[in-house]
Amino acid sequence: MVKIVLKNLDEKKLGNVAERLSECVKGNEIFLLIGDLGAGKTTFVKHFVASIDKSLKDEVNSPTFTIMNIYETESFNIYHIDLYRVKKFDLTDFLGNGVIFIEWPKEDEFTDIDYPLIKISFKIGDNLDKRNLEIDILNGEYITNCLKEER
Repeated sequence: MVKIVLKNLDEKKLGNVAERLSECVKGNEIFLLIGDLGAGKTTFVKHFVASIDKSLKDEVNSPTFTIMNIYETESFNIYHIDLYRVKKFDLTDFLGNGVIFIEWPKEDEFTDIDYPLIKISFKIGDNLDKRNLEIDILNGEYITNCLKEER
């Protein structure tokens, strides 16, 4: 496991992190998004999606009420799922068929998964406009290698 800690990111820098991660994915990854309401989870997904397909930037919103939003890009589908009010959700049809972002995951349900797994914890930084991120790359060595490369 590789841990990356980033502190006091404004929205622009948060967007830069999302964009950099989008450059490293192949289209079969699972991102577990951990954090309180308003911590930046959906904002992160918005920047990630926009970096893949700029035309979708204004389409990205929280899946709180829809449970799942799907963003179709030329490269792969992006699934944005909110499990806060969901007791059970079967990911079988989506695994390996796109990038999956899960808000409010039950982390213990993902311990034996064979897909690249990235956990991102969001916390409010030194003020309400800043975010601290802890990115744990649990499975996906190619993502770690990509992030180490110079751009």
